[in-house]
Amino acid sequence: MRVNIDEIKDSGLERAWEIPTARLDEALRGDRAGYLAVRPARVEARLERLGKRVRLQAVTSIELTSPCGRCLLPARTTVPVDFQLSLVPVEEAAQSEGGSREDGEEHSEGSFTPHQVDEETYKGKVIDLDPLVEEQVLLALPAYPVCQEGCKGLCPVCGQNQNEKACGCDRHVPDPRWAGLEKFRQS
Repeated sequence: MRVNIDEIKDSGLERAWEIPTARLDEALRGDRAGYLAVRPARVEARLERLGKRVRLQAVTSIELTSPCGRCLLPARTTVPVDFQLSLVPVEEAAQSEGGSREDGEEHSEGSFTPHQVDEETYKGKVIDLDPLVEEQVLLALPAYPVCQEGCKGLCPVCGQNQNEKACGCDRHVPDPRWAGLEKFRQS
């Protein structure tokens, strides 16, 4: 979804659109959990113009599937995403960075001050909202998806799914520091 900042009036601008599953899957491709989108994500956003800055408030809910981190069965996860960003013109961001360096603050590439955490930059008069939403979705993903809270996972010895039935394997791992004394116990 692209928005021309001239469309944003004093009362603000509300937009709603869907991000297709193919685009969500592309954004999720590098995630270690192996998430895939179940359906398109409906995004509702409100934009307000504050001088040259634009405030973006957006909300969406993404339904995803991935292998369970414990038993590897398919797990469905709904990820609510609700965020607010301040969009700053590139020129203004460059000026504020230059000004803070003159004040004696040290900045290296990629660093930012606390008030810049919720800021993104835009160039020109058109803002593409999809990459901003995709980034917020990635930040909201659970790192370790599970099929259910009480998932027992797989047996580390035989690989049996412990949710289906107990395998009875001895999962006791002896302390390797005492391994030398084991031969005395056997004699």
